[in-house]
Amino acid sequence: APLLFKATGPRALFGDEVQNPAAVPQPAANRMKGSYHWMNERALSVFSVPALAIAFTYGPHPINDMLLGIVLPIHAYMGFQQVLLDYFDARRWPVISRVLRYALAAVTGLSMFGAWRINTTDVGLTGYFSRIWNANKTKAAEQA
Repeated sequence: APLLFKATGPRALFGDEVQNPAAVPQPAANRMKGSYHWMNERALSVFSVPALAIAFTYGPHPINDMLLGIVLPIHAYMGFQQVLLDYFDARRWPVISRVLRYALAAVTGLSMFGAWRINTTDVGLTGYFSRIWNANKTKAAEQA
């Protein structure tokens, strides 16, 4: 019986196929880099829990708001950095990987600057999110 489909190898999409894997330089093994990164992620996670609990129970406080404005963007940066490392490997996507890493750093810096502006010129992060959370209640009370 003749074959209905010809068996072919996978096609490269967008030039993401490495022709000769032996020609790609491998990075040097470094166990400590991954362990420090993991430890820093856990420390940020452990620190953010009491800071958020204080924000929920105590309410707006300038020191806690400033700490949240630093910890939360860095925590998000580290999480998105892992996503970029997993899905846009620098050996396979050298240009896109570099552009996305710089964009992530820029967005993180802008979010920290925005948090600083809210904390110094407005009601603070906790008060700001409280306003957003209660916007429908305030609108309903004004209309009544």
